[in-house]
Amino acid sequence: MKPLKLTTLLYILLMQASVFAQDTIFVSHDKTTAIEFPTGIRNPVSTDGIAANMTNDHTLALKAIKTGLTERILEVVDLDGIVYHFPISYSYGRAGKLIRISESPRPEEKAIPVKVNAIESISQRIAKNKKFNRVTHDKNSKMKSALGNIAISGNTLFYKIRLSNRSNISYDIDFIRFYVRDLTRAKRTVTQEQEIYPVGSYGLDAPGIEGKSSETFVFAFNKFPITRDKALFVEVYEKNGGRHLYLKVKQKDIENARKIK
Repeated sequence: MKPLKLTTLLYILLMQASVFAQDTIFVSHDKTTAIEFPTGIRNPVSTDGIAANMTNDHTLALKAIKTGLTERILEVVDLDGIVYHFPISYSYGRAGKLIRISESPRPEEKAIPVKVNAIESISQRIAKNKKFNRVTHDKNSKMKSALGNIAISGNTLFYKIRLSNRSNISYDIDFIRFYVRDLTRAKRTVTQEQEIYPVGSYGLDAPGIEGKSSETFVFAFNKFPITRDKALFVEVYEKNGGRHLYLKVKQKDIENARKIK
């Protein structure tokens, strides 16, 4: 038998030891988070504090056994010997998603239709405009969130969000998350969410909202499709607190976006 070339041998060794680090997976005790792999995975899969069950040969369903789960690593090995390492964290708001693991590298982001410096300039102008025509709002205790009129420039949409704190206790922002989801869904089931990410923002240098004050934020997104049976959801979570806020933006609200230059 001919000896293997050095490059071939190195390739085989690398394939046998391939380990992929993944983005954080969020779980909770009353929502099921599912991970769908491109190939079959080995069973059993287990880690302390996590209930992991295979719904088929390539999909893994996860739930936290109890609340307050501390961050840990979930290791999954597929049938080709590829090892995946998933950081697992507890979050009620971000759990309950179906996450598909692609076997191909993440595609390059599309070019932004509006230049970055133009996006910053428009976002700042929108934020400083005192006119605020409320589209939708939410309230939790003495915290209030509101979405103003949506604006569009080229193929970029701008969302103006105001957070108002009527209490004497400061509100520290943990995260602000945007995703598209069905308007109706069955309870305690995995939901398919399409998380979207802003291409620009204004106001995030403020870590939170002091007592008896308000802050205005603007988020810019590349134009994205949305149908009548879906909506854009916005989650604002308080760090080390429970005054979470939720906004729901329907198709008609986005279609009424005003044009700006």
